[in-house]
Amino acid sequence: MKHLELGGYGEKLAFDYLKSHGFLIKERNFRRKWGEVDIVAYDLKTKEWVFFEVKTREGGNLNSIFPEEELTTKKIQRLKRIILSYLSLKRLENQPWRFDFVAIELKDFQSKPIIRHYKDEFLDF
Repeated sequence: MKHLELGGYGEKLAFDYLKSHGFLIKERNFRRKWGEVDIVAYDLKTKEWVFFEVKTREGGNLNSIFPEEELTTKKIQRLKRIILSYLSLKRLENQPWRFDFVAIELKDFQSKPIIRHYKDEFLDF
């Protein structure tokens, strides 16, 4: 499966998962020239804005890595800048917010995905 196709499919799975777990999706693929955040949502349970990074990997390959290994220092730096940009643009600087990470593993399109949701990941602001 192609990288973009896999990523889009994973984001769709994450979108459905988040909606079913009490999140109101506000935006998908919020972009700036230096990068993007996959999903921006509002957590109806905790009353927080939540910025999601979604990483999807196809399993069944001994060379494949875990999706969590893709959250590199460089990626975190870009995410910090994008999150702060979003908060400023939407005038939400004084609202509670957090960063969550969704890792998705697929064997193939027919198998049930494994979804791991990491809440309130520390980005060291």
